[in-house]
Amino acid sequence: MKGGLKVSFLASLVVLMAAVTASASGFGIYEWSARGNAMGGAVAANPKDASAIAYNPAGMTELEGNNMMLGASAINPYADMDFEGYEGSTAKSNVWIPPHLYMTNQLTDKWWVGIGSFSRFGLGTEWEETWAGRYNVTEASIQTLSVNPNLAYKLNDKWSFAVGGELMWMEFLQRKVVDHDSAANAFNGGKNNPNTYNTDTDAKLLGDSVGLGLTLSMFHKPLDWLSVGLTYRSQIKHKIQGDAYFARIGSQPGAVSQYSQNTTASGIIILPDSVTVAVAVKPMDKLTLEADLIWTRWSTYQELRIDYGIPLVPAAPTISDHSTSNKNWRDTWRYALGAEYALTDMVDLRAGYIYDQSPISDDGADYMLPTSDRQLYSTGLGFHWDNWVVDVSYIYLTSQEREYVDSHTSDGVLAGTSKGMVTHIGGLSLGYTF
Repeated sequence: MKGGLKVSFLASLVVLMAAVTASASGFGIYEWSARGNAMGGAVAANPKDASAIAYNPAGMTELEGNNMMLGASAINPYADMDFEGYEGSTAKSNVWIPPHLYMTNQLTDKWWVGIGSFSRFGLGTEWEETWAGRYNVTEASIQTLSVNPNLAYKLNDKWSFAVGGELMWMEFLQRKVVDHDSAANAFNGGKNNPNTYNTDTDAKLLGDSVGLGLTLSMFHKPLDWLSVGLTYRSQIKHKIQGDAYFARIGSQPGAVSQYSQNTTASGIIILPDSVTVAVAVKPMDKLTLEADLIWTRWSTYQELRIDYGIPLVPAAPTISDHSTSNKNWRDTWRYALGAEYALTDMVDLRAGYIYDQSPISDDGADYMLPTSDRQLYSTGLGFHWDNWVVDVSYIYLTSQEREYVDSHTSDGVLAGTSKGMVTHIGGLSLGYTF
């Protein structure tokens, strides 16, 4: 009967996953540990190390004693664009390295505390300053770092719950070229002929913010071979404060465009809340399979408005004291499958698969995130001996093409095709139990 239940439950998981259409990507980051990376992030219902703080904090009640883990992921994206009537462009090659650090402590048989530091959102895109889409963006970067303390309570052998807070630092960088004759539009466009360059202004916006959020989670293990995880992370409102810089291209370094001057700048970005539902099963002693679903409310990102302390064009302050870029993002789902097999007492084999749907609508598409639906294939190894754990992982990400129409010219978007994005992601984590 027990074996029949396992087979039936596995079949139900396959049906559930087939019924889900897509997943949320945007500029979310899910690379929070090498073990998680290797299993496609599907570890929220199968906690084995201190990275449970990131995936499902209630799962740390499965960890005995004190646990620590640190590491990083190396993300190397590659994007390519083709334009109608203009020379195509390839994004510059960069490597982004979000780190992670976790610590958990078992206080009693009922109570655990833990804290984690990791990145939940990030974006990095950089193009040549002379590329055809420069009036939309030449460089974009979003960096975040969260500190997430949690308190977990183990009600009994089947139920555990956790609550936590999140302190998130965010840095926002956007750089583009502004038509010298349309400086009033600044970060809202001002598109001229992409084949001309020497009459332009280089515009740079840089600011940061600190926001607060809430984490709620649950871990349930009704049977030895079945476990369920649930995690909610609240939305976080960021009030970005920074500066806007303008320099006439072709002039001396630091020269200011005659149509604008450096000024303070501010804006509001609401990062979305999310819900993770995870189910893990052990069809045999050495094999664990997991399926995770993540709903993300990206519809909180409807527009990007920047307010300037000084009008960009003193002669026309009513049209140059702010800029607005429509985004119109939509809510999305993410789903992932992960597998872990204990090859020996010291070595685990892991693999995973993820399908991502872009939350970006056609009327809000731009070059800050030149990607569409994505698929990720992952693998990795885990080595453990005595009190030590070393995990390594690799992810190959590929995305579908996206068509751009020359319809919202105020944002500097040209008709063309994003050939998709290829990204290589490596991960390394080191853990210790004491």
